[in-house]
Amino acid sequence: MPVMHKRQRGTHKTMLEDATIVYRVNSQDEITYVNEAWLQFAARNHGLHLLLDDVLQRPLWDFITDLTTRQIYRNALRKARAGRSIRFHFRCDAPDLRRLLEMHIAMVDRDDVEFRTRLVDAEQRPPVPLLSPLAPRTDDPLKICGWCMKVALEDGAWVEVEEAVEQLRLFDAVMLPPLSHGICEPCYRNMCETLEEEDVDSET
Repeated sequence: MPVMHKRQRGTHKTMLEDATIVYRVNSQDEITYVNEAWLQFAARNHGLHLLLDDVLQRPLWDFITDLTTRQIYRNALRKARAGRSIRFHFRCDAPDLRRLLEMHIAMVDRDDVEFRTRLVDAEQRPPVPLLSPLAPRTDDPLKICGWCMKVALEDGAWVEVEEAVEQLRLFDAVMLPPLSHGICEPCYRNMCETLEEEDVDSET
């Protein structure tokens, strides 16, 4: 997965730099807890549909629609409930910022599995409107990998979002394609290998 090397501070520091985003699911895979960092991140990234009253007691699967991604998370939950601690990196970009995050999944008590996400690296870039949640959208979605943020083209290639904008001639588009999250083949293989690795030390 791509790794960014220019750590950014200042403007974006309060979004993830000093906070770990935490949420928990119960034995029925229902979200039972989100921390203040979750709420702040959702608000600052126009994710008002992810605020407290809209997520608690809802199944995790309401927010993961891609079947392959669901399979990965189901496997991760199964291993966590068997006592395994899982850690992996993924991208969660803003229109003007590449972000590399780390997720840690582990049991925290007899019933709950906890997901903890922290910022690893960030790099500013010229804004990419395709990634803006406020952009007007067409009805023809593009698939984007939820791990590396590459976009799938019609020929089967997965390319960085800037290259996708160029190849699809979206620079001056009045309306942009909606983004449907999935996972590309290299990231899928990487996650399968991660889930097969030996346990890692838990992080407090």
